[in-house]
Order: sequence, then C-alpha cells, then structure tokens
Amino acid sequence: MTDDPRTIVAVTGEDERYASVRSRASAMAAGSPSTVILYDVDSPGVFSSPVPTDWSGEGEQELTPDRMGPEELEAQGRKPLADQVRNLRDVGVDAWAWLPSSGDASALAEYAERQGADLILVPKDLEDPRLLERLQGTDASDARHETRIPVVAVG
Repeated sequence: MTDDPRTIVAVTGEDERYASVRSRASAMAAGSPSTVILYDVDSPGVFSSPVPTDWSGEGEQELTPDRMGPEELEAQGRKPLADQVRNLRDVGVDAWAWLPSSGDASALAEYAERQGADLILVPKDLEDPRLLERLQGTDASDARHETRIPVVAVG
C-alpha cells in the first residue's frame, strides 16, 4: 500500500452505514495534500443515470465534471452526499464525490484508475461480499475486474 496516498477513492452511501470508511479516508488525508473522492454506491438508479448520458441534451456531458463539489451534488438532488463532502472539507480535507452510473466492482476500479487513485477504501460489510476479491483480481472467473490499485476493507 502507498505510504502517502495522493488520491483516495472511498466508497460511501447516502446514510451513515459507511461512516467508518469516510472516517478512515479523512484520517489518512488529514494534514497532507491528499484528495478524497467519495464514491456513492447508492447513486446508480434503476430508471435513470445520476449524471448525463448519451441520451442527455447536446453538450450536457461536457458540463459534468469527473469530481463533484457540494454545489454540484445539491444541484443533482444529493444533499446527504454534499454534506459528507462539506464535513470532510470542514476538517481540512480536499474532498469531492462521484455519482457512478453502476455500482459494480469494474465501474469502481475503472473510475479509481481514471482518477489516478493510489488507494481504494471499501466497507467490509458490502451487500456484495465478493467486491473486494473482484477489485483485487482474485476472482479468476472475470479478470476485467482487476485493478493494481491497493484496496483496503474498512470496518
């Protein structure tokens, strides 16, 4: 694991069930130039994407950043997540969030890699207990879920 991660992607939800993951991310980033990106596993919807898609209006995708601050999150109707970002910022952490369209392991790994993450923090008690194995590539049945980014289970 990286001694001083510069970018940490931390799984969160819109309630307090993953507070320990946010707490660990905050502790790791405190007093350093690290960035924490909260990855909201509650955002994928059955009927709609939390961010603009190919079906959205022209130019709308270009307006959607790959990291969102509290204002953008509130504009998307995600006040609980906006408050989580604010809470991290209030203690001096460079914090952002992302609303993924999919909550699976490959989407998380791909996003973390695009962000240049040095570390992924996940809760131990996820609904899908094999997420950690798939992220680390130990599930031989589907190698596309591999990531070289260290993954740490918290909780």
